[in-house]
Amino acid sequence: MDSYLLLGLAMALLSIWKTYSGPALAGFVGFSYPEMLLFNVLPALMAGCFGWFIGRYSFYLYARKNFHPHRPKLRRFVAAWKRYGNKTMATLAPVLVGIPLYTLVARRLRQDRVTTFILLSSSILCWSGLSYSLVNALDLSTHFNLQGLLTQIGL
Repeated sequence: MDSYLLLGLAMALLSIWKTYSGPALAGFVGFSYPEMLLFNVLPALMAGCFGWFIGRYSFYLYARKNFHPHRPKLRRFVAAWKRYGNKTMATLAPVLVGIPLYTLVARRLRQDRVTTFILLSSSILCWSGLSYSLVNALDLSTHFNLQGLLTQIGL
């Protein structure tokens, strides 16, 4: 039971930033689809809420003189946002920049909260399902013996 919860925690931590990595791990260790949703989609959505509500305090961070808010990757993301719009960026956010940063930028650009979270939820579900399904469809767990490796290290 302890290894089950440790694997769930590892999947949740992986899914907070890059959505496709946690469901892939769930597919490797043989978790069911509802377990994958529990340990991956819910923490990803909580990270999105965290980024949204921290976004209101980010205004104070940008006001500091020594703080450099314009990182090259973030600058490219905002430029792509202005070019392609909220729908495309919500679709690519779990893969490109991560969920908390997407919601932080959406908050800074004054996007609608309901629209942002509907788009983000559908994107998280799609990327998680795709990652989990590919690992299971290609039967990657037999090619990479992750379960054997985990038993060797004591999990």
